[in-house]
Amino acid sequence: MTFSLLTYNVLFNKAFLQLEKILLKYKPDILCFQEVDTSEKNLNRLNKFGYTLADYSNSFIKFGKIYGVATYFNAKKLNLVKVDSFNLPRSVYEMLTTIVKILKGSGKPRTILRTDLSLGKKSKTLAIYNVHLTVTGINRTRAKQLATILNHSFEVKKMPVIITGDFNYFPYRRKKLEVLMSKYGFKEATSNINYTIRFPDRKFAKYSFIQEIGAKILRKYYNNRLKPDYSFFKNLRLIKSERVEVKFSDHYPIISTFKIT
Repeated sequence: MTFSLLTYNVLFNKAFLQLEKILLKYKPDILCFQEVDTSEKNLNRLNKFGYTLADYSNSFIKFGKIYGVATYFNAKKLNLVKVDSFNLPRSVYEMLTTIVKILKGSGKPRTILRTDLSLGKKSKTLAIYNVHLTVTGINRTRAKQLATILNHSFEVKKMPVIITGDFNYFPYRRKKLEVLMSKYGFKEATSNINYTIRFPDRKFAKYSFIQEIGAKILRKYYNNRLKPDYSFFKNLRLIKSERVEVKFSDHYPIISTFKIT
């Protein structure tokens, strides 16, 4: 049996409000969003397209709103088995800024959402990890966060597993990411996709001064192209992955199709 999965960083909910064309055209079975507004009113927006919210997990507060990750599924094709979320290690920068945020009453840990789904009553259970790793800090911090996820998934060696989302992994030491995922038996579903993000100017989105400086550097040295979004899988067969060419966010949505063997 086949199923499709969409992962999309919706840029502080900006792209979440423009999903209709993507959902009607591609009809993905599972939706994994990052940087989505986790208010009840906003999360219920996809009900009219036939999607059921599995769960959401808060990650951070910005612009006076709480953002996080959210996973949806097509209830006509999949059944919800269980949902779990857990905190990730923080970077040094995040630890320092969190102290300030807690004093202001707005500190939130960065979390990962795991959703277990089954395709039909006799199908194997599938585990989906919806991730949004830290944007601040170095790749070593993100590797530690990934190790937490990988160790969490190691308990189910034979279960089909997908780890997907915004890894924020910078191009240097890319080989270490490959080695780490391979060590736990994961293959990359998005290896055919060269870039998943663009860097528009501050007129497009609410970039802070520091974020805009970082974007300028990346535009200069990476030709405005970078790949922070990934899907890794094991105990499944990959059929295809594609980047959807829409510019609702600074990230592109990625859709991968798998078959449970």
